[in-house]
Order: sequence, then C-alpha cells, then structure tokens
Amino acid sequence: MTFLSALYTLIIAPLELLFEIIFTIANKIIGNEGISIIFLSLAVNFLVLPLYKRADELQAEERDIQARMASRIKHIKQTFKGDERFFMLQEYYRINHYKPIYALKSSVSLLLQVPFFIAAYNLLSGMQSLQGMSFGFITDLGKEDATFMIGSFPVNILPILMTLINVVSGIIYTKGHPVKEKVQVYGLAAVFLVLLYNSPSGLVFYWLLNNVFSLGKNIIGRLIKKPVDSIKPAPAK
Repeated sequence: MTFLSALYTLIIAPLELLFEIIFTIANKIIGNEGISIIFLSLAVNFLVLPLYKRADELQAEERDIQARMASRIKHIKQTFKGDERFFMLQEYYRINHYKPIYALKSSVSLLLQVPFFIAAYNLLSGMQSLQGMSFGFITDLGKEDATFMIGSFPVNILPILMTLINVVSGIIYTKGHPVKEKVQVYGLAAVFLVLLYNSPSGLVFYWLLNNVFSLGKNIIGRLIKKPVDSIKPAPAK
C-alpha cells in the first residue's frame, strides 16, 4: 500500500462516508437536495470547529514566536553569509528551542482544508441524485451553473461568488498577520477558483457555504478579540 492510498483509506474515505451519511439522512428528512447540501455544510463545519480553533491557536503561537525572534534573525542574516550564517541561525534556533519545521504551524488551517475538500469533491462531483435537480437560481446541481454566456464561454456565478467571499474572509482573518500568511490565503482562494470553476453546482454551492461559515467565524472572532484587546491593565500605584 502506497502512502497516498494509505492516506486515502485512513482519512479521506472515512470523511467521504461521513459526508454521505449526513447528506443521505438530511435528504430523507428534508427531501430537497439543495437544503440537504446546506445542512451538510453546517454539520461538517460545526463538527470540525474544535480542530480549526486549535489550528488558529497554533498559528497564533507561531506568529508570536516569529515576531519575538524576527529582529535577531534579521541581524544575523545581514551580518553573516554562507555557512557562518547557517550555523549562527541554527544555534539561535537551538537556544530558543525552535526548529524551522515549526513554521508549518502557520499553514495548519490551510492543510486541514485539503482532506475535507477531497472528500466533498469525491462525493458531490459525481452524485447521481444531484443530476437535473434545481435549487433557487441553480438550474442543475449536477452541472456547472453557467448563469449566462459570453460567446461560447460559460460565466459561472457560484465559483466567482465563492472566491469573493473567500477573499473578504481572508482580509478579515489575516489583518495584522505576516505577508506570507496573506499570500497563502489569497493564493488558495485562486486555486479553488480554478479547480471549481467548471465543477458541478452542488459541489461549488457546498464550498461557497463553507466560505460563508468561515467569514462569519472570522467576523465573530474579530468582534470578540477587539473588546479583549481594548482592556488595558490598571497602572501600578
């Protein structure tokens, strides 16, 4: 068994099965595929909320560490070159009990999205029950929305709207964060736009709802953080 197949068996396949169970139960109760997709998105997002909360904490810890070491690292890079710079940096990391691989913590929340995206893609992109089913302005959940055409080119509103929401959410989430994190967030938004532009509307609608949920989470997080940040300790007497 290869690493990728083991990864699929251990992580993706169980997630895909969970998604299918949630969608099937919701659809049997509600009897509407579009609303069932909404229910699936809400259920999955609430289930993974603790994971994203912990990921945000790890990223915050990494940002604090990077900010604390930034001036010294900059000084080392400006002062030394070649092997001397390398060994000086390694020694500085050792003194601070830090390893460069810890920088991956800043990408934890992005990495978390990958298995959930693959599971949703596998399930919703080929789901027969979505074929020919309409929901709101979406005429067929099993095909790209093709809201209107420019010549022979279909303009799909759902992936464009999904990307706009993703960008707004990223602006709120990365406010005050390093440029590297902003590039990751906006780059991922562009990747999802390319990957999902011609995908079935049901899949894009699901991911759009995830982005709406993320936007709401980021807004609430900012509103909670602002009052806390405004509390100043009383001056010592």
